[in-house]
Amino acid sequence: MASHYFLSFSGIGGAEVALHRVGVPYNNIVSVEISAVNRKILRSWWEQTNQTGNLIELKDVPQLGVDKLEHLIHVLGGFDLIVGGSPCNNLTGSNRSSNDGLGGIHSILFYDYSELLTLSSA
Repeated sequence: MASHYFLSFSGIGGAEVALHRVGVPYNNIVSVEISAVNRKILRSWWEQTNQTGNLIELKDVPQLGVDKLEHLIHVLGGFDLIVGGSPCNNLTGSNRSSNDGLGGIHSILFYDYSELLTLSSA
């Protein structure tokens, strides 16, 4: 059975590594991360550990767009697992300068993640 995972806000690949370590099989992992450094770290781990399957790297959740997401859903037949942790910079109580809630410049990305979930379950 083919398994396809969508991991948004991937960072350095914590979810990808965890899936590998617990032996969860996959055919395709779509990893979305804005930081070039973080993408490089994930790619390095992927190559050093001889991962099988496809790592589909995308640069940014907001720039993903509905059309590209719908294309991925169509091509892959949907996602078996979606993981995401949008930035919480504007939600944390320790951020005294820009505690703007979900309307903050970083935390507003939660809504992009919510849209992803909605499109994926349709």
